[in-house]
Amino acid sequence: MMRFARRLPRPHLVSACLALCAGVGLSMPWQPAHATDVPVQAGVAASDATAQRVGLRLPAADKVAFRGAVNFDKAGVAGGGAVMYPAPGLVGLLAAVATHAVVSGTMRDLEKERIRTKADQVLAPYQSVLDAYTHQELMQASLAHIKTGSARQIIAQAASPAPGDTVIDSVPLFYLTQDHQALILDNAISIKTAGRVTPYENIIRIVSPERGGQAGPDVWLGDDAGMLKWESARMYAQALDIALADMATAGAAALPFKTVRYNEGAVERMERAQLISESCDYLVLRTLRGNLMAVPRKAEAQAGCGAAATPAG
Repeated sequence: MMRFARRLPRPHLVSACLALCAGVGLSMPWQPAHATDVPVQAGVAASDATAQRVGLRLPAADKVAFRGAVNFDKAGVAGGGAVMYPAPGLVGLLAAVATHAVVSGTMRDLEKERIRTKADQVLAPYQSVLDAYTHQELMQASLAHIKTGSARQIIAQAASPAPGDTVIDSVPLFYLTQDHQALILDNAISIKTAGRVTPYENIIRIVSPERGGQAGPDVWLGDDAGMLKWESARMYAQALDIALADMATAGAAALPFKTVRYNEGAVERMERAQLISESCDYLVLRTLRGNLMAVPRKAEAQAGCGAAATPAG
């Protein structure tokens, strides 16, 4: 499976990942996954909801996927390169989400799997919460954070949209940094909408702000895991907003690439990328691979920005 996936162009990788992980292509009437639990956005009239519906389709898997973040370069594994986490693009998402990191049998891959397993130990204090954290809960909480579109609802995996409806399929994969300071989301997204011959497809990475000196399980899990669930829902919504904005601005003028420094937890990273948009809190970037990232601005940049702003995207 891995060798086959590597030969596919990136759009086909998105489709392959989503077809396996999100159950694309089945036909049933459009309906909310749990209609009583997922109301149409408050303040939108029924006629508007029918005309401008945006459906978030539930993935096939029930549980939200979490892994421990790892840097293969730092671990001394050959072939690490720019691959900072166990999900190098959609091939990694397919492996981690659909097959829990398929190992090809080579010594390099066996060593990487050993490192992944060790990295996942950071999740031990969170496991009881993560085992019960579902895509339904994540996506329902995200509705309050999504800024794009008017009428939104969660739809069943096998839903079939009406003409004019927009359907978003996604495979979210979260990482917790080893210092417990930040969450990282890689969200493989496919958007089908009227007026597009082929779906919009991309991977959106979101890096949460650093939690600060008191970061740890007590912070993330306090108040019935309120911070963990709130931040993951916010990040999921931010990824959708960025994807929808990118789809709407396709064909924009090319921007220069530059080196951007940002923090993943307490660790500084660098990315060669185009600056797509910015706010006081976030920079939205397009990487050399064509994927999109939203990374927190450095503290000094935020201090000089004035009043806090909504994250870009």
